[in-house]
Amino acid sequence: MPMSATMFNKGLFLACALALLSACDSSSQDKPAPAAAPTTQAAVTDTKPKPAVDLAALSKRYAGRELTVIDVSEIQIDGASALSVSFSVPLDPEQKFGEKLHLVDSKNGKVDGAWELSDNLMELRLRHLEPQRKLVLTVDAGLQAVNKATLAAEYISRLETRDLQATVGFASRGSLLPTRLAEGLPVIALNVDKVDVEFFRVKPDSMPNFLAQWDGASSLSSYSSEELLPMAELVYSGRFDLKPARNTRETLLLPIAGIKPLQQPGVYLAVMRASGTYSYSQPATLFTLSDIGLSIHRYSNRLDVFTQALEGGKALSDVSVDVYDDSGKVVAQGKTDSDGHTQLPLPAKAAVVLAHKDEQTSMLRLNSSALDLAEFDISGPQAHPLQFFIFGPRDLYRPGETVLLNGLLRDSDGKNVKPQPITVEVRRPDDQVSRKFVWETDSSGFYQYQLQLADEAPTGRWQLVFDLADGKPQLYEFKVEDFLPERLALELKGSDTPVAPADNPEFDITGRYLYGAPASGNTLTGQVYVRPLREAVPKLPGYQFGSITEEDLKHDLELEPVTLDAEGHSTLAVQSEWAQAKSPLQLILQASLQESGGRPAGVRSPVVWCSRSGLPSTCPACVRCSAAVQAAMTTTTKPTRARRRPTATARPNLKS
Repeated sequence: MPMSATMFNKGLFLACALALLSACDSSSQDKPAPAAAPTTQAAVTDTKPKPAVDLAALSKRYAGRELTVIDVSEIQIDGASALSVSFSVPLDPEQKFGEKLHLVDSKNGKVDGAWELSDNLMELRLRHLEPQRKLVLTVDAGLQAVNKATLAAEYISRLETRDLQATVGFASRGSLLPTRLAEGLPVIALNVDKVDVEFFRVKPDSMPNFLAQWDGASSLSSYSSEELLPMAELVYSGRFDLKPARNTRETLLLPIAGIKPLQQPGVYLAVMRASGTYSYSQPATLFTLSDIGLSIHRYSNRLDVFTQALEGGKALSDVSVDVYDDSGKVVAQGKTDSDGHTQLPLPAKAAVVLAHKDEQTSMLRLNSSALDLAEFDISGPQAHPLQFFIFGPRDLYRPGETVLLNGLLRDSDGKNVKPQPITVEVRRPDDQVSRKFVWETDSSGFYQYQLQLADEAPTGRWQLVFDLADGKPQLYEFKVEDFLPERLALELKGSDTPVAPADNPEFDITGRYLYGAPASGNTLTGQVYVRPLREAVPKLPGYQFGSITEEDLKHDLELEPVTLDAEGHSTLAVQSEWAQAKSPLQLILQASLQESGGRPAGVRSPVVWCSRSGLPSTCPACVRCSAAVQAAMTTTTKPTRARRRPTATARPNLKS
């Protein structure tokens, strides 16, 4: 399956990596553009946290083995030179390696730096070596391994680091940049701070001849430029600051997002040179500014072409697809359908495929290496002739609960198949078979099963192994945990409108565990606080409602415990004792839902009580409450969740 050389490293329709900075205009080359954004970070001396290592197991494994130095060599880490020292036995990570290993430069003396121990404890590394230096490494006797063995004698090694020539080049021989998302071209630089780049747009009428002569090379010679450049137009030239880390090979981006001449869709040729240098051949790359993502599946006698929008991923219809040979002649043509697909014959001399619609053009070379999908990690379940899809309300349960399972049996294309009984093994976390059963389907082909867990069921990852009689067992996993501490959510819902003091306000209660199960059988306790609500209408600030001579309006009540039903629901009614109140009141319900361990989770909810259509009020202007005031006396309940245990509080505002 040949894929476009315009793709950067991975992906079928992947555009080039983004840049963060902009380049200077060709009219002011004396002002360099901001530095290109590096896509790899410079090496640092701080070591990364090491994963936990079982030192006792390593000590037992290497018991009796002598500690020796196996190899001393120069390696590359994150694009920079580093010294690697390998040992025969894992080293004790608790010792100070800087006191046992000494690196000396014959010219400048001691080399500073931090020794890093590899994850397997068998290699020490020192980063950022200077090029063309003669070094002497001394490893003192007494260096200790995990098996308590020590280096018997001093070890000395001499080496000369490699020379590093300043180099720069494009990271890809072709890139496809989305029109609206294009930010930069990737380049690889080593000790090159600035580059001059010229951008040529290939003339549309010269496209076939240009592609026929452009062989996808990574450089452009002076001889080739005499034939290719007349078929293109110089649209921009500028200087870019790279500034890579010293003596480090880095991949950076030439920022082109803010360059107006490079915002027009088309096929471009970029030619680059290190500033202040001239040579017979210059690094070059061909890239496309287009929103057409192009993918081709090549068979022995045909091509399946697919086009998609890089912005949004939708299939593109009515895209013209032309196949050219090495001489620039059209050997096959077609247009994509509503699914963005077309099928073309595969001529023997087919070399390049061009897809174009309006001003958008994308290209793909058939004579280049196809994209090897083997290097990509393919996640998800393994394909089977029969696929058994299992799902449920959750995949986390406690011992003693019932696991709810649903299943659909489909073929490899996702279509219905004839129902069949399926043998199921239930395996505990220790891989022991807990039980076996045969899962039968209902009349509609839907599989349902309730798996009851024992109260003493071991915690961990459980597996269901399904035998579909094809020799390829399929798995479904769920977890069983104790949930200590348990976590609950409690919701209270009071009246959205004021209630009369003679009425008994009610609260709807819903409790659940945060992992999804209802809080069935849990106990709810609570308190009711009644307070006068003098400023009962937020829309009328400053007004005081009710009778100020009325006393004993504050009450605190303890509620009887309430048990939630199997669905985690209940209704709580508060007996009214304020039927004769002449002032608006606010009733606050604070409820706590108890966990099995007795710890509560709390929430509050308010309710307003109001006894009559009009209430006396006072304010500096001495204005009475009107019908509009009464209409404004409403409250919205907002249940909240506790992070640990739900405690609930409900506030009814009593407006008399």
